[in-house]
Amino acid sequence: MTRTASIVGILFAFGFATAAYAASVSEGKALFLGEKYHCYTCHGKNGEGASGPGFQGVGKKYSQSEMMKLAAHRCPPTGACNPKELEAIVSFLRTI
Repeated sequence: MTRTASIVGILFAFGFATAAYAASVSEGKALFLGEKYHCYTCHGKNGEGASGPGFQGVGKKYSQSEMMKLAAHRCPPTGACNPKELEAIVSFLRTI
């Protein structure tokens, strides 16, 4: 494989990964604001916090895996989330 073909392949893969990440963030936002888990009830519609902690700026403080561990152990409804849904919600939270 030529160097150019390798670079094109990497860029294509990055574009796919970026699109997949954007879809995950979008799905996470829908789950966070949706009626299935009611996350916004405790954490605010913009993640500003209410009876539960706020999430604004957490993406700068914690990695995806750190937030996954925190969410899995501290938020009661997440026990009902499948791992893909929880990952999507955390991906969204890291953007606010």
